[in-house]
Amino acid sequence: MTILVTGATGFLGGVTARALAEAGHEVRGLGRDAARGAALQRDGVRFVAADLRGADWDALLAGVDGPPVEGVVHAAARSTLWGHAADFHADNVAPSAALARACARRGVRLVHVSTPSVYNATGHTQGVREDTRVGPRFDSLYARSKWQAEEAVRAALPDATVLRPRGIYGVGDTSIVPRLAAALRSGRLPRLTDREVWTDLTDVRNVAHAITLALARPAPGVFNVTDGQAIPLWATLDRLADTLGVPRPIRRVPARLLEGIAAALEFGARLHPERPEPPLTASGVRLLTRPMTLDLTRARERLGYAPVVTPGQGFADVFAALRGGAA
Repeated sequence: MTILVTGATGFLGGVTARALAEAGHEVRGLGRDAARGAALQRDGVRFVAADLRGADWDALLAGVDGPPVEGVVHAAARSTLWGHAADFHADNVAPSAALARACARRGVRLVHVSTPSVYNATGHTQGVREDTRVGPRFDSLYARSKWQAEEAVRAALPDATVLRPRGIYGVGDTSIVPRLAAALRSGRLPRLTDREVWTDLTDVRNVAHAITLALARPAPGVFNVTDGQAIPLWATLDRLADTLGVPRPIRRVPARLLEGIAAALEFGARLHPERPEPPLTASGVRLLTRPMTLDLTRARERLGYAPVVTPGQGFADVFAALRGGAA
């Protein structure tokens, strides 16, 4: 199968593109980073330099100097808790809609990677199902844009598969673990709750596995994806601190107080002409203090999904890489 993977020079896209190439598919990896593109080439993925904004999707799917694309994995996105609404729309909504329309015109299978962040403002936190009603309020511009992208994809291509993987981590992670590690090393991270916070996360290899299943087994609709086992977040942070050789967070600060401070910082940043990212966001605080587990019934029954990596193994690999200086 000839597959185009967007965001292939990113974390999820890179892991997915390599996994698909190793499985024998002809994979084209779309991205902007030439150095990472060269690394993809060495691993059997044909690198295609392109920007999502204004991309000629019909030409990319046609395969001008090769066979036409049969499947697309749209893993590229602006993934941050802060930014300008126009940028989120330009990077998340508009390209997703244009790509879905092109796939519809050419009869190409599409697997669109979204996020469970769309659930954050619903008030549901345990065993959240895909049919949970979301909107019109969202807790971040990122979540809003990903929901709008989902809506655009479904409108253009009802047969598309939309995946919502929760908190992607793993060796090579450029977001979750590095940010937490930086906060622990700086000593700025207080302990925000007296109770443990149980939450779902997803090893990147499990997401790549779900994507592979979605390409092989047509399954229209939205699917939650996680490791299938909730982890104790603060106990995991303690293990991360031990691995880094830094003190565990012990200074206690009420979560509501810190969330209020974050909201004030956000308000000040919005008043600034350049809207610089504040050092703390309310959404970021909530990620450390509010549980979130997702129901996987639909993914198990319709995709045949079962996690291939447990959280225990996933974090063991991450901590081993940190000790070896590879993550």
